[in-house]
Amino acid sequence: MKKIFFILLATFSLFQAQAQKGRFYGGYEGYLQLYQNDTPTSFVAPSDKFRTMNYITANYAYSHFKAGLQYEAFLPSPLLGYNPDLKGNKLATYYIDFKKNNLDITAGYFYDQFGSGLIFRAWEDRQIGINNAIRGIRAKYTISSVGQLTAFTGNQRLGFELSKSTLSGVNADVSLSDILDMHDVNIKTGFSYINRYQETASANPDLKPYTGSYSSRIDVDAGNFYGNFEYDYKESDARATNNVLLDQVLFDGNAWLLNLGYAKKGIGFNATFRRLENIQMYSERLLEGNLYNSGIVNFVPGLTKQHDFNLANIYVYQAQPSISFGEEKVGEIGGQMDIFFRFKRKSALGGKYGTKVAVNFSRWHGLNATFDYDRKIYRADFIKPGKLYFQDINFEVRKKISRSSKMIFSYINLIYNKLKLEGEGDMVHAGIGVVDFEHKFSGGNSGHIQLEHMNTKQDKGNWVSGLVEYNFSPEFGAYINNMYNYGNKDKKILYFNVGMNYVHNATRLALSYGRQRGGLLCVGGVCRYVPSSKGVTFTISTSF
Repeated sequence: MKKIFFILLATFSLFQAQAQKGRFYGGYEGYLQLYQNDTPTSFVAPSDKFRTMNYITANYAYSHFKAGLQYEAFLPSPLLGYNPDLKGNKLATYYIDFKKNNLDITAGYFYDQFGSGLIFRAWEDRQIGINNAIRGIRAKYTISSVGQLTAFTGNQRLGFELSKSTLSGVNADVSLSDILDMHDVNIKTGFSYINRYQETASANPDLKPYTGSYSSRIDVDAGNFYGNFEYDYKESDARATNNVLLDQVLFDGNAWLLNLGYAKKGIGFNATFRRLENIQMYSERLLEGNLYNSGIVNFVPGLTKQHDFNLANIYVYQAQPSISFGEEKVGEIGGQMDIFFRFKRKSALGGKYGTKVAVNFSRWHGLNATFDYDRKIYRADFIKPGKLYFQDINFEVRKKISRSSKMIFSYINLIYNKLKLEGEGDMVHAGIGVVDFEHKFSGGNSGHIQLEHMNTKQDKGNWVSGLVEYNFSPEFGAYINNMYNYGNKDKKILYFNVGMNYVHNATRLALSYGRQRGGLLCVGGVCRYVPSSKGVTFTISTSF
């Protein structure tokens, strides 16, 4: 791989010299925070109060070749809540890619996903601190419109280092409709295999260095109807907790995913069912359960509505795919359903501009299981649900009032099992109401007001939240955001935040000051824990 690295640098330098013959592009993204002590939240600023995270990317494309790199600097340390292993600065990722006709070969770091990602996904999301790229070689071959074959081998990125294990995989996506010359129905199928090779010292002779995961799936699209089904299986493997290997008994795992939907102009319906049992995999066994999503091989998001409102993100659901004898958890079962419809313009309920309505329901349980603590085994029912983990019933009405004004009305009813999901607390029942109003003024100015209230008798009690935002022009805006936990019997804390942002062409600057509420931050159903803090935050992003 060192030879590949030096070849890549030499090739990249040559591409820069020949930039007039190709396309050179990239960008910079920086996050800077200055922390200060905060008595109400008992937050004590770290000794290195000023921290930065910086990402510089550069790519060059010419003819059939493309090359790129990403340089990262976490100086002197990453922001609080991110993996502390990311100290310092380093050339973090690099690649060279050759693509011609039906063949695509990549050497260096790459990202990919097989199927829904339940057995493999390599991706980057800076907001939640994930970059689990694979460094190695990947080849893709497209067979006209019939399908595509993918194969790779390499090591996963862990901070600035690489996993001690080797990951290899193959994937095939096939269009049965093209093979069978079907025109009214679109049918696709796929098969995947992922293998992790990791030598691990163990007294259990059944613990092999190879652990494989398999996936099979089918997608059907016929007119306004669509559906897909996926089954995944993980071979028997040891578990780990708190950096200790639990290898006395090995457990396999599986996942079942079914999605059905209907959509046409003015109405849509989607329903998803999923059952997970011990399906989470890490590139190194001892990384299981770490707080920073380090070493995650697969993509197991929480399948609930991703709310845009402050109070709706206090109690968020994170998928429960792993085994814990102490907490009597072995997986999850449940689903969610969405209904979308639009009342036509100039109708009784639609009014002058029409009305959009969305209803969502999700409910998740643990698997119903019995545990034999002496033999350290369990038995889980396939379909019978266990204890309730989470429920969300919500509806949203979007209404355009005039050419320049629109409103959103939303109500969310939550049930959150804090004991099972966080290890302490009660079953929380909460109702959240939201009113959101936007108005565009003449001259490019606009205003935005958002009011929220949460009513609950459990945990920390009631909350109220307010946002006032004004854009003085398409380029410059400012806001004030407040969350007040007025129902807290111990501490009635005001989580305030004031800020401004400026956008010019491809450059965006943002500056804010305030108090951060501790809790889970989720993007796309994947979460990381954000500690309470207070201070100044500055972000900058630009591209060229």
